[in-house]
Parts: sequence; structure tokens; C-alpha cells
Amino acid sequence: MKILFPYMARWHAMNWSRYHSLLYALADAGHEIHVMQPPPLKSAETNFQEITSRGHKNIIIHDVPLTPWLWNLRLPLEKLFKKAYYSFASYQDAKRLIAEHELNVVLLYNIPQYRFISLDSVVLVFDYADDYIDMLSYELGRLDIRLLRNLAQWLLNNMMSRATLTFSISNILARQALGNVHIIPNGVSLSKAATPPSVPIQTVRHGGLPVVGFIGSFEYFIDLDLMVEVAKAMPDIHFLYVGTGREWKRVEKRIHDENVHNVQLTGGVPHDQVFEYIRAMDICLNLFTKIPVSHRACPIKLFEYLSQKKPVISTRLDELVYIDDGFLYYGDNAAEVSARIRSILNDRGAAEATAQSGYHKTVADYTWDRIAERFAALVSEKLPRTA
Repeated sequence: MKILFPYMARWHAMNWSRYHSLLYALADAGHEIHVMQPPPLKSAETNFQEITSRGHKNIIIHDVPLTPWLWNLRLPLEKLFKKAYYSFASYQDAKRLIAEHELNVVLLYNIPQYRFISLDSVVLVFDYADDYIDMLSYELGRLDIRLLRNLAQWLLNNMMSRATLTFSISNILARQALGNVHIIPNGVSLSKAATPPSVPIQTVRHGGLPVVGFIGSFEYFIDLDLMVEVAKAMPDIHFLYVGTGREWKRVEKRIHDENVHNVQLTGGVPHDQVFEYIRAMDICLNLFTKIPVSHRACPIKLFEYLSQKKPVISTRLDELVYIDDGFLYYGDNAAEVSARIRSILNDRGAAEATAQSGYHKTVADYTWDRIAERFAALVSEKLPRTA
């Protein structure tokens, strides 16, 4: 396959997304990937915080030129405007790249890419990776009105119906998907999970205290306040919170103002160091705010935790309850999460057995190699047969 992926962020950014993992796995399997990306942008979002990252001989990056003053203009609803502007302006570049490189698959993943659904002579794959209507409501804020939500829902339904294939990230999200729907979950690269980082991290064990940690984005869908409350309730535990995002400054200020001394905030780290931080944790947290986008998610961090055979405490999310067969601990408030932490630390043998169960489930069903194989098999069925 020769895949075009119009990415709405910088490819070599801090945020290692579902698409980095999936497309690298496909590239490793010999498929040719062409990634379109917008120009750099000063933004608090990890999608635009660039780092040095490894390249791949089968992944070619194409910069899309945009009008500089318009791209860098600060506006209300900036995130929505920039995605829409870039997607609309990059359509002709997509057509040119398809013709020049004889690309046969286009991978789409969000409503601003609606114009791309009219591309012909290619297999159009729509990846339903989030509850986009719920996310739109959050981004619109006070401008969240029924008319705009209904328009977005119509565009989304149209994209799914017209796509050659629709993939859903989770079983719960798939219930509201249209078209020819298949589950393509998130997962973990076992080879990457086993590779030591290029730069060793500083020790995070202070005075031999147990370490409870989190890896991920500091965004509205993560229950960051719950993470702070748990740390306040357990001063004899060291809490290691790894990541950055739009909520990071607020969390840092709260920790400082409330004198929470047992929390370590690392800020964003390159993805090739993530697993070393997880190895430093005794227990991992997967705490989300209970909103639709969370209930329908399939968090990458979950499988990264489980690949390191760590016990995981999660809020009760619909998708995770659906796939869980006994490898998760649950806590929806500070008292519950604290109690789960105590029970794990008091019975390490049982926690190790639970974590081992999660590891085997991950290896069996949630590796990026297996997921990429399924993706390629389903898409290949739709490609024209050559003589």
C-alpha cells in the first residue's frame, strides 16, 4: 500500500499519537507512507511542540505551505480555525501527491478533513478515533449551540457513510459509527517497550517511597484534580506525573499553592523515554474525567503500562469495563483510588498476578504489529486487483 495521511499537527512533535504508532508499524511492514503536515505553530498543545525524532525510510514528510500571517493569527477558537484552514488549503496538495506518487489509500481522521472525502481513485479510510462531537462542544465553549453540533454530526455521518472503510477505536464508539465499521484499537509496540531510552532518566525514588505514576496529556479529559487529591491524601507515597498540555500550568500552580510536596511533574518527555518512567513506577494511574469522549476512548497509556507488567488503577470507563477481564483496579474518587493503592502495596503477590494477566492480554490483542496487520488486511481487500 501507498498511504497518504493528512496530519493536522507537526509529525515530529512531543505528542506520540495513535497515528505515529500505526503508521510506523505499517512502514516497518514495507508500506509507503506519505504524511502531510502544516507549518510550525507556537502553541501550548503537545501536537505542535517539536522534538528531534527518528525518521523512517518508508515515511516521507510533506510540508504544506500556508499564508504565514493567517496561519499565525491569534483568534478565538484558534484550534478549530487552524485545523479547518489547513485541511481546506491542503486539498490540492493532496491531489497532487496522489498523482505524483501513485498513492492508493488516504487515511482521514477528523471532521475538518471533510473535503478529502471527495477524492477519487483511492481507498478512503475514515478512522473514528474520538467522540468528535463531544470534543467540539468543549472547544466551542460558550459558542456550543445545537445548530453547530448538528452540522458537525451531519458532516461526520457523511464522511463515515462515504468512506470505503470506517474504523472505530473502541467498541463503545463503534455503536454510533456508520458505514462498513471495524474495530481498530490502540496498542503498544513491544519492541519499543523493551528498548532502553537513549538518555537515562534521573532516579525518581525519594527515600525509598513507593512510586505511583501517570503518563499522558495534561488535558481536560484527564482527571488531573483527582490525581492531586490522591497525592494530598497519601503523603507517604511519591507521585510521578509525566507529560504536558494545556492544563499543565494550572496543575503546577495548584500543587505549589497547596504545598503538595510529594508530586514530581516532569513536563513533556520524548516517547522513547516513556517506558523508562513507567518502569520506575510501582503503580500506574489511568484517571479520566467521566465525559463521553473518555467513556468511548481506548487509551494508549493503558497498554504501555501493561506492557511493563504494572498494576493499573483506572476510573470506570465504559470501553475499559467492556474489554477488562480482571486485569484492572478501579477508583472513581480520591478515597477509592487511595484504597486501591493501599491494597496493591499490601498484597504485592496478588497485584503481580493481576498485572501479569494484563500483560498477556496486551501481548495477545493489543500490539501495534497485530493492529497494523489487521489494518493492512482490511484495506488491501478494497484495493483494485492488478493483472
